[in-house]
Amino acid sequence: MFKWRTVAAALVAVAIIVAGCGDGAGTTTTAGGVSSPDDIVFGEGEMPATIPAEFPLPTGSSIGSTMVVTTTGFTEMVARISADQGVTAEYFNENLKQAGFTVDVSEANQDAWLIEFTYQDAHGTIDISTPTSGISQAVIRYNVP
Repeated sequence: MFKWRTVAAALVAVAIIVAGCGDGAGTTTTAGGVSSPDDIVFGEGEMPATIPAEFPLPTGSSIGSTMVVTTTGFTEMVARISADQGVTAEYFNENLKQAGFTVDVSEANQDAWLIEFTYQDAHGTIDISTPTSGISQAVIRYNVP
């Protein structure tokens, strides 16, 4: 069930290694569909275009770092929400369904809440944690392989 964490962690590790290595001459093929540092786009502050416009975010959410692997469409976005973990999970459970997404799994486990969802042909996950009291952090992954 948590295979996506391993895949996502591997993609991030590959992205960091690929971005930090090499002289820019030529293309190096690596795991996860990343063939060069140019295949990874990092951003901050706004939702990447690879996440459907219908994707719901609570009012007042703050979007932090984003990463898009352009060759596969895999997208990761971190958002901070001014609500406890349970309230945030409830928001996503209700609003994903209203926006046309299917919630496949929604469960609390140890220190986080995991939501797995599908939208059209894409699979996604939301991993909600509580970095500090009254604040939730949602790591949203879309188009997960």
